[in-house]
Amino acid sequence: MYDELSEVIEYLKSIADRFDIEYFWPSALSPSTPPAAKPSQKRIVMNPNWHNQREIPFQFAHEIAHILNDDDTIWVYYYQGIYNGLTRLEYETNRIAIKIVLSYFDQDTIEYNPTKFMQAFAIPSHLSNIVNEELNDYFTGSREKINFDEFYN
Repeated sequence: MYDELSEVIEYLKSIADRFDIEYFWPSALSPSTPPAAKPSQKRIVMNPNWHNQREIPFQFAHEIAHILNDDDTIWVYYYQGIYNGLTRLEYETNRIAIKIVLSYFDQDTIEYNPTKFMQAFAIPSHLSNIVNEELNDYFTGSREKINFDEFYN
């Protein structure tokens, strides 16, 4: 069910295209070079050589979320508020990223298994509470797919 990583990446590219977000996949990056986004320019640099390929869809969704949120990613702002050991900005960006990844799946075909979902996309364990909430709400139908119309065009 969660093995279609390349299809999820193509889906994420379509979201980026919808919002005129440029994305680059330079082949010369080290396996330890993390992805990055520049919201003010609507640009993302992804690392196709990342050491854990399963993380790439979640990373891509995370960088898209920074741009959709129009985050100010100047480092000083990362330390304004801490929530659950993470900055508030990163915590909320991760929540949106999880919603974006979930939006790839049809509600009637998604498997309710937070652990398997997290393993499939190598989502860090400190985000388990968000995954549990979002997957449960999505699976039970108490929350619809992310409404991309909420974001600017």
